[in-house]
Amino acid sequence: MTDSRIAIVDRIYDSDRSEEPFGKRWRDECVTLDAATLAALQQGKILALDVQGEYVIYVRAGEIAGPAGGNQPADSDDAQATGRGSD
Repeated sequence: MTDSRIAIVDRIYDSDRSEEPFGKRWRDECVTLDAATLAALQQGKILALDVQGEYVIYVRAGEIAGPAGGNQPADSDDAQATGRGSD
């Protein structure tokens, strides 16, 4: 599944000087995840990120390799919560 809202980049871009990676944006913010937060994602938790005191972004892991090496799909209840189907 490809989500056009997500880009994997090699550096942080300054939104005042660059239109990378999504075109012109008015502000930017960087969030650093520590090992405990990454572990919570891997355990199926959802992160709620406060973006500049105005927006909320929810982040969760997609498919995660389980202890037996199997894949565990992400919960699909976001279609109801956001009004969007899966892409």
